[in-house]
Amino acid sequence: MVLVFRTNAGYERWWEARKLWGGIANQIRNLIIGGLNYGPHDSAWREALTKWAIAFAFATKESLRNGNNFTPLVGLLTAQELVELKSAIHMPLFVVSKIATLLQKARTGYPNTNGLELDGFEFSLLEGQRGLLIDHLGGCERILKTPMPFVYAVKIRRFVFMFLLLLPFSLLEKAGVYTVAIFFLVAYPLLSLDRIGIELQKPFNSKSLSHLPLDNICETIKLHCLDLLKQHSNTL
Repeated sequence: MVLVFRTNAGYERWWEARKLWGGIANQIRNLIIGGLNYGPHDSAWREALTKWAIAFAFATKESLRNGNNFTPLVGLLTAQELVELKSAIHMPLFVVSKIATLLQKARTGYPNTNGLELDGFEFSLLEGQRGLLIDHLGGCERILKTPMPFVYAVKIRRFVFMFLLLLPFSLLEKAGVYTVAIFFLVAYPLLSLDRIGIELQKPFNSKSLSHLPLDNICETIKLHCLDLLKQHSNTL
């Protein structure tokens, strides 16, 4: 029961992380759809919003994994932009700041456009999507920086060790030569549950067998956003 409770706690962390990333994907799509439909009819602005929205997903992934690999963004961001992104203290916030600047430009009048391109209501909606991105990022960082209590893991392992250590003595009299087989039949699922609990605690670690497929999620976001940009470019 103790091991199952620990496994459930680990799965809860894993599933919450997956829901947060589902939220990130949805907010990026909402931001792009809103920007392309309500923002300036300026190709440079639209491309900038799209590329930085995509960059947010990859920056969040690399930040959670303590990495710096932005190969998928080569060709989407300029070399100078990639350098600035990699050198940022907090890469996702750097990207969100870029998005906020683009929205502010659209609100106050993007260069080479006449008047306001985003009214107050539309601006608030897009700002709300940008704010939700930070909320989801904060949720992921909370999971990353708040591991399961170490004392909890230690006590459970001691309990399992003591149980498995005493198990053969309780089986020897009645099971005889089958004691070893029964011992392994009992030990394997117990140790497996312990291992599952450990794996599920780290949903962002690429070295974990049960890590979230963040690479695939980011690539899907990139594909969908670029397709949206292409569709709206064809309609202009």
